[in-house]
Amino acid sequence: MAFDEELLYTVSETSRVRFTGIETETSRYDFGFVYTHQFMGKVLVVCMQTGQSALLDIHALEEPRQLYPMLGIALRDTEHVAEFLRLCLNETELETDKKFNSSLEKM
Repeated sequence: MAFDEELLYTVSETSRVRFTGIETETSRYDFGFVYTHQFMGKVLVVCMQTGQSALLDIHALEEPRQLYPMLGIALRDTEHVAEFLRLCLNETELETDKKFNSSLEKM
């Protein structure tokens, strides 16, 4: 391969992807969530309106105003969107725990 010295890594996996949208009083936001085993448990969140993406976990949402620079969410909507993202990310953690516990039960 011509890029042997430049290539840092290549990983292939089957990931779960979810698309969902919400509406605030003034705006609509459509998101894509990529749930993967990469990124130390964080979820790749893509805002379809802005094209911006961020690796998020629950801790990243402790300061909702950070969604403005990370995903391009309007400042007036950051609290509402953060609450929605918390629900989505909590669902992921619960699902991961369920799969982990299921794996343990099979042992």
